[in-house]
Amino acid sequence: MIPVASAVLGLAVAWWMTVPVHRLKELRPLGRRDLAGERGQDVRAVVGHARCPRCRRDHVAGDVVPVVSWARGCPSCGRRPPATVVGLQAGLPGALGLTAALVDQPGARVAYLWFAVVLAAVSVVDLRILMIPWWLPWLGAAVGAAWMATVALAGGSEGSLAGAALGAVSAFGLLWLLWFAAPGQLGYSDVRLAFTVGLFLGWQSPVLALWGLALGSAVGVVTGLWVAAARRPRHFAFGPSLAAGGLLAVWLAPLLVG
Repeated sequence: MIPVASAVLGLAVAWWMTVPVHRLKELRPLGRRDLAGERGQDVRAVVGHARCPRCRRDHVAGDVVPVVSWARGCPSCGRRPPATVVGLQAGLPGALGLTAALVDQPGARVAYLWFAVVLAAVSVVDLRILMIPWWLPWLGAAVGAAWMATVALAGGSEGSLAGAALGAVSAFGLLWLLWFAAPGQLGYSDVRLAFTVGLFLGWQSPVLALWGLALGSAVGVVTGLWVAAARRPRHFAFGPSLAAGGLLAVWLAPLLVG
């Protein structure tokens, strides 16, 4: 019953998150910006309005009820919700249910359910505005680190705090080197996200953190090829790929690290 309860919890959390994550806007005009020119510029996400692009209605939680709103659309004009709404409300319950089913230790299960929620929020925002608010990965890491310390103090054996620290620093360092060596190919928000991914995966094994980056990079390559084949703008959100790699590493951990 735990996976079912986690999926139901995921549906409730996704509903609660829908309007807040769709309020975040980029500080400067929204568009496919030149990432190579980001350094030294004031580029950040600010809180705006979760508005219908057709009738300009400010959406509230009652407007985005899971499943119902997918068919009904905007209560004022009937415009269908964006794919990010449906993806969040359908994907997060599935991710939480699968995580609960595959992670059997209670302390680790709580940590990775929180990890999945953070990654879902990061992915939706990055897909929408091509950036991740600076505070979101740090919030995810801070709550995760506090929980890991609590489990350790309680005598739990779910993971190693030293491994979590090593995974976080290693993942952050690797993506920082890529960001520094290849300007314009990676946003610094992805470097921050790598720290959070490395922290959670390193808690199980620092090797798992490297697997998470490898799997995320593989998903990113596939996404990049699809973007190129579709002749879409050159830049695409890498955060969702990194998030997918992190979750895949959690789910496949027994196969990846034994």
